[in-house]
Amino acid sequence: KKQMSLPEQTKTLLETLSFPVSYDQKGQSIKDANGLFVCDVRGWSKIQFMDKAEERHNAIGFVIADLLNSLRK
Repeated sequence: KKQMSLPEQTKTLLETLSFPVSYDQKGQSIKDANGLFVCDVRGWSKIQFMDKAEERHNAIGFVIADLLNSLRK
């Protein structure tokens, strides 16, 4: 099966999620506006050994959520 192009993938994403999405620090996940699970945010294997590990992990989650929200026009 042919892979969808990036514009097709973006259209599908926009039709699937309810916006805005947000990062849930406690659950380490991204949820849509209806509270439905979108994805896990995992990355502790490398980050856990860095300074300010929790802040780094949360920054990744918040940035991913912000990037998803920026796809709405």
